[in-house]
Amino acid sequence: MMQEKAMVSDALNSINADLKSLADMISQTENQELRSALQQMRNESEKSQFELYNLAKSLNYYVPSQKASQDAISQVKSEFTQSSGMGGSSGMSGSSGMSGSSGMSGNSGMSGSSGMR
Repeated sequence: MMQEKAMVSDALNSINADLKSLADMISQTENQELRSALQQMRNESEKSQFELYNLAKSLNYYVPSQKASQDAISQVKSEFTQSSGMGGSSGMSGSSGMSGSSGMSGNSGMSGSSGMR
């Protein structure tokens, strides 16, 4: 069981690293065909990550963090808006998945490194 838990954790860490790399590549790619291909790869990776997260959660390998309160979300959103100079038309909304200091909401399934305990 411990070996399986470690394998799931490693797989989640790997997928998360891949998602970060894909996001970096997408944001720096000018070629629209390549950009579309990278976005498709990212979408598939996100699906795989979510399926693996649900498996880990169902096997009690992962316990999600507590959901952030609306006050905490508003505070982080306000601090982010002030520090980044982004206004209300930035495309970010309360449902953007950003909360707390980890950049991930309690509902996202991932926080910190792999979220595995």
